[in-house]
Formats: sequence, structure tokens, C-alpha cells
Amino acid sequence: MPSFDSEQLNILIYRVAAGSSDALDEIFTQCGKRMFALARGIVTSKEDAEDVVSESFVKLARFASSFRGGNGYGFLMRLVRNTALDLLRRNKRRAVEDIDAFFSLADERYSPEKREEALLLESAVKRLPPADKKIIYFRYYLDLTVREIAKETGMSKSAAERAIARAENALKKLLATGQTQGD
Repeated sequence: MPSFDSEQLNILIYRVAAGSSDALDEIFTQCGKRMFALARGIVTSKEDAEDVVSESFVKLARFASSFRGGNGYGFLMRLVRNTALDLLRRNKRRAVEDIDAFFSLADERYSPEKREEALLLESAVKRLPPADKKIIYFRYYLDLTVREIAKETGMSKSAAERAIARAENALKKLLATGQTQGD
């Protein structure tokens, strides 16, 4: 789901590990809105979400050296998610993840065509059943692996693979039939 060069994000994380504050600024420019959307969907309040994003950058600066390559976007999104859950635990609040809040895909930096495609995809995702929506969220928003999705949902790996295929097929069907609005 990232709308940027994932290899570039990996390089930025390595630069953060080396102490570059400019790299933190670049990560914020590229991923700040998605980080905020993820945090807001978990903690619900705008102020708490802002705190989560800020604390996530502090943690990123502190733990960037633990990044071993691969999926920098997933590393970053898990850091935000865990930070939001930590905030809820500290405040003795229960996490209620509003999946719909995460799927803000259109970005004003997109071309009009790409923005329209993103809005169609966002609308289609919102029409999915909750279970499929959650699988799409785990797979494409948090960029979790099949094994991580299985662990997160308590499914076997093969059941997680089937759930991903089912959710993807449901999404493809909605997009193919044009059922993306409130039909």
C-alpha cells in the first residue's frame, strides 16, 4: 500500500540509525499521514494520535539500529501500532481499532488519475465485510506477512492464506463490478 519507494524508506531508516535527523524529517514527509491515520484509528483522539506519532519517531530514532532490512514500511507501521497500544495500556483503555479510519489512501500529492484510483480502492475496501477488511488491513496496510497475520488472528498459516485470498477476491469483485459507492 505504500505510495513511495520502499527501498528509499529502508535507506532512510538506516540513515536514522546512523543519527540523521534529516532522514526523520523525510520519513515524516513520506509516511506521516499514514502513521497518523493508523494511530488515530487505534487511540481515536486526535491529540493522542499526535502523541503516538511523536513518540513513534522517538522510538524510531532509538531503535532504528534494530532494523535488519526488508520491509521498512511494515517496521514503521508496527512501531506506530505498538506505540498506540502501549498508550492505551498506560491509560488503562481498551483498543478499538476502527479499520475504516486506516484506509485513507488518496494523497493530495497524487496525480488526479492516481487520486481517483485511490478513492475507488478506498471505497471498495469500506464495502468489504469486517473480517475481510481486517485481513486487507493487516496484509496491505500494516504489510504483515502471512505468518504474522496468522499469529495476529490466531489462525493457522494455511487458514490465513485462505483468508487473504478470500479478501483479495472479494475486493477484486467489488472493483470489477463497480460496486464501490453506496450501491
